Amino acid sequence: MVGKRRSIVKRESIIGLPVFDGKNGEKLGVVKDLYFNGQSNRLEGLYVTNRDMGRNFIEIPFIDASLGYDAVIAEGKVFPHNADRAEDEITEKLLYKRVVREDGTELGMISDIIFDPLTGRIQGLELSEGIIGDLISGRQILPFELSESINGDTLIISMEQAQNITPINRGIKNILFNKLE
Repeated sequence: MVGKRRSIVKRESIIGLPVFDGKNGEKLGVVKDLYFNGQSNRLEGLYVTNRDMGRNFIEIPFIDASLGYDAVIAEGKVFPHNADRAEDEITEKLLYKRVVREDGTELGMISDIIFDPLTGRIQGLELSEGIIGDLISGRQILPFELSESINGDTLIISMEQAQNITPINRGIKNILFNKLE
């Protein structure tokens, strides 16, 4: 799809994609995970694994990777890495944390990290209310600000931040009510 650009990408949509060497077309493996820089709030690179590597994997810097709909193309250097790496600070800090407004209202759980595929900048956090809640109301995006207060398993956000949450899919309730109007 030449000329078509994705404006945002979910972390989960990249995991599992095949990775090919842009120079010779050789398959390097599949994306195991992404790692983000906690200082710049940007995607730093991808961890890629294949069956031949055992527990080890290779690291591909984001600046040397092209993220496509169906595959990732590695254009630059790849670095071997062992499986004893420290967990990515942002991913570990944010994923699967409950999100609670400062007045105590629970808004859901962080289910994914959303970023710009061209710059790697983190754009937002996908919120889930669980399977039933997602089916009924849909999921939402909380715009990303690293200043949020994280206490253990909970991310506490201000009332102003909660007002900036936007739906990303409609859910059954919204579809039905919109058809009735």
